[in-house]
Amino acid sequence: MNYRDQERFFRNSRILGGTLCLFLLTTATVGWRMSGSAGVSSALAFCLVTLALALSLYYSPDYLFLSVMPEKKARWQIKIRWRVIAAVLIAGTLAGRSEPGLKAVGLALCWLMATNLLARYAGSRGFLPGYFWAGDVALLALLSMKTFGLNTPFDFLMGGLLLAGAAHLAMVTCDRHNLRWAAAILLSGWLVVALAGDPRKEVSGARLAAGILLAVVVGATAWLALRAQRHNADNIEAALGELVAFTGFTVDRIRNLWATSNQDLAQNWQRAAIAQGDGERLAEWYRQNSELYLFAISGYNLEYKRIRSNIEVLRLARGACLDYGAGNGEILLELARRGHPATYFDVEGQTMRFARHRAARQELAVEFVNSKDGLAGTARQHGFDTVFSFDVLEHLPDLPGELDFLSSLLNPGGLFVFDVPAGSTKAHPMHLNHNLNVLAHFRHNRLEDKRGLWLRLPFRKEQKYVFTRPVQLNGNAVKLDSEAGGRRQTSHP
Repeated sequence: MNYRDQERFFRNSRILGGTLCLFLLTTATVGWRMSGSAGVSSALAFCLVTLALALSLYYSPDYLFLSVMPEKKARWQIKIRWRVIAAVLIAGTLAGRSEPGLKAVGLALCWLMATNLLARYAGSRGFLPGYFWAGDVALLALLSMKTFGLNTPFDFLMGGLLLAGAAHLAMVTCDRHNLRWAAAILLSGWLVVALAGDPRKEVSGARLAAGILLAVVVGATAWLALRAQRHNADNIEAALGELVAFTGFTVDRIRNLWATSNQDLAQNWQRAAIAQGDGERLAEWYRQNSELYLFAISGYNLEYKRIRSNIEVLRLARGACLDYGAGNGEILLELARRGHPATYFDVEGQTMRFARHRAARQELAVEFVNSKDGLAGTARQHGFDTVFSFDVLEHLPDLPGELDFLSSLLNPGGLFVFDVPAGSTKAHPMHLNHNLNVLAHFRHNRLEDKRGLWLRLPFRKEQKYVFTRPVQLNGNAVKLDSEAGGRRQTSHP
């Protein structure tokens, strides 16, 4: 994957998404004036829903589109709708202070929760976008009628806005035929708007504004979603081409391995029952399961979060670079493409062979190392200005030793960039549980925390650390690093 191309795509998407969001906000403001709506609570609810929809619209290209793993896409659709239910509760409570209004909110919450709980019985996961869209249309149609004792006028503008939000979600979760699907959504949505309330009355400003708002959201979402789908299809095609050339597998088999490799790894780990401190058995297990990791890593690298994360860390690279636990070589090959002296380190296996294959095909100069002795020898020759280690430290038994060893490979002023080891989970039982205060550990070893504000934010799910080895070290610090580099040579890679 060429990350320069990925950066251009995201940058252009931000510009396009921001422009469309401004257009949406302008349309919503004009629509509010056309509707003649009044009331502070209604205005606040309308603003909250509009801003939420604008943010989701801006975020649309990042779905990319949503994952190569079908199960994850289905889970995402259900998960996002629980957030929608929470938003309906908040916005509805703000807007509906009257008894009929609270009844309408209660009906909407019960309906949305029921459709979400029943989604598992909706048949093929490919039907979920249509299933949810049909449910949302039916709900808004019910709310527009004087039933259930609501006896309250239908708010066309808020109804149109909620319908636009439902259309947006139905489109970003659809796999194919986006333009046809967009047309079907727009026409059915317009039908609901046209028939809501008393259709015999003259077309009101609010009804017209609702129809325009729906058209704007459907058109903007279709544009952004199609761009992202095409970009994601190009990424997948390139990844499939490399894997077919290396393995000789069919495309269908590779796609199946993308979908099942993580589950197979978890089952293999459970069967192996390896003690956390048994470094030799751990290393052998990773060698034996290297082919499964080849596909698990490949599928993971196609997800937008991983792409954006890789773009983020690539900007930190300086000088000679080491990727410790480099897997398929995704980051390291890009570093070599950008002119950095690049060293690959991992256990010998299919992932390393695949990385060699990729480097040879792209004619990239990469040094491959699979032993700590070899890595220490390379460091003695020229050292490293940047050491990367991602999604690997949670697999290793001696975390303090690994951190000391890797920091000892740095040249003075060099950067050590890694992610926080995650503990064992149901999906990843092979992740070891480490109880280590990383900040305190590096303060003791006199490395400086160089994270910027963005990397320090507490809400980030993927916490990354950036430490630097000071240019000037006193004798004790030099001795400590030297001892760490020598003492830890035999710890598991």
